[in-house]
Amino acid sequence: MTSKYLRFNLLDYLPKTTTTKLDETMKHIFFFLTLSFTALSVQAQSSWFTNTSCSPHGTAIADEAFEALVNVERPMAIAMSKAALLIDEGCGIAKLVLANASGDSKQRLLDEAGAMSLSADEALWHGLLQMGQGWQQAATEIVESGNESPAFAYQSAWDAERGTVAANLEAFAAEYPDRAASAYNNLAYAYARATWGVEEVDMIKAMRYLDLYEQGHDGPNASDSRSEILWSAGERAGAWTAIRSAVDRGGNPSIYASRAGVIYRAMNEADLATAIHEKVSTFWGVLDAEGNKEARAALLAPSSSHCNSNMEACYKATKVEQLGKLPAGSEWLSFEVSDVDVTFNSDYSTAVATHMNTGQYKTDDGSVVDYKARASSVWSLDPLSGEWLLIHGNFAPSGGAGIPSTN
Repeated sequence: MTSKYLRFNLLDYLPKTTTTKLDETMKHIFFFLTLSFTALSVQAQSSWFTNTSCSPHGTAIADEAFEALVNVERPMAIAMSKAALLIDEGCGIAKLVLANASGDSKQRLLDEAGAMSLSADEALWHGLLQMGQGWQQAATEIVESGNESPAFAYQSAWDAERGTVAANLEAFAAEYPDRAASAYNNLAYAYARATWGVEEVDMIKAMRYLDLYEQGHDGPNASDSRSEILWSAGERAGAWTAIRSAVDRGGNPSIYASRAGVIYRAMNEADLATAIHEKVSTFWGVLDAEGNKEARAALLAPSSSHCNSNMEACYKATKVEQLGKLPAGSEWLSFEVSDVDVTFNSDYSTAVATHMNTGQYKTDDGSVVDYKARASSVWSLDPLSGEWLLIHGNFAPSGGAGIPSTN
């Protein structure tokens, strides 16, 4: 499954699975505004930035937006930053969070932020957000200059030139315990996957950091991280329970539904394989039955490619074109699909079925030909309909003749 590591100020590098659901977010703006008054009481603990251009209420909401950003909850980050800008249009942190989380609109929003009256910290972050390589080292320079904002200390933790990322994150968590949630999240991945300076997988430490993460952050990403790490450890049942929690907490429609779908399909792999087997039999089981065309049509992708056992050139065809090619010119006396084996890709969105097709057909001159072909077919899960559709078929003679030539 795709990793969801946080590389703080370059959210563009994160998977796009977190970019949906934005239409829903503005519906909750007033809910977030209500939350902001609660956030004001929390603000006294420590803010991510020591100085901002925002009003007290704007600062409180923007700080929560930044917290969502570093915890890979992009829709929440966007919603909270927009909420902050609703009550304080000059809030630089909110504009910068919005830029960092907005994908294709990032540069435009950064340009808009550059025209605002930014605070010293906001101006520094604005500069980091416009960097490509080297932003980690630049963050370290900011910290070494005496800046005390946790935001820059956190970004500096990703500077591998001053120590391993894992060790840096642990040091950050120790210094800023009330801002350590995202560090705990990434440390869980570090120990689960032996990365960022961790030399060996240590699932005990990974789970310990996941527990700390959930204690410090009550958003859906905590459940999503637990699901992903449990999945990587082969704990499918636990991963399923955790991802369902993420879906429930993530709103409707949930940005975590895609991963939930992968886990659900994996847990039901045998049933999926049976379903693909049935589709293979339906599509090729009776080649010359006109009444079977409608059933076949429902299984074809809008466009598909085919390499037939008559050894003619492979071709691409629309659904209508392919249906017109299915009935062969000769009379089929028998046809059977057997030895079907189905395998799936890692996210269970594509299936490859291998099978043997055997039978007999009668040519125009009355000769009976034994047909035997080794076949493979590729099926793709349509994201809109949820149906498995045929996108490619490949056939080669195997101890018998192929289908009749069209020449």
